[in-house]
Amino acid sequence: MSKILEEIDRALGTFDSSHGRPVAIELGERKYTQLVLDVADRHSAGGELTTNTGRPLAYKGLEILRDDRNVDRIRVI
Repeated sequence: MSKILEEIDRALGTFDSSHGRPVAIELGERKYTQLVLDVADRHSAGGELTTNTGRPLAYKGLEILRDDRNVDRIRVI
C-alpha cells in the first residue's frame, strides 16, 4: 500500500464515529496529487484498486476533496 493510502487509513481509523459515518476525505494539494498518481499507477498495472471513477475501492462512497491551502493535511469529514 502506498504511503498516502496508509495515511488515509490512519485518519479514518481515528475518526470519531459518534459524529456519524465519514462522508469526505479532505487532502492537501500534494497528497491529493499523490493519491491520483497512485491510483492511476495501480489501475494501469491491472490492479484492483480503482472503481470506474478512479476512486480507491476502500473509499467508495466517500468524496475526496482538495485543500489547496493546507498542502500536507489530511482531514476526514
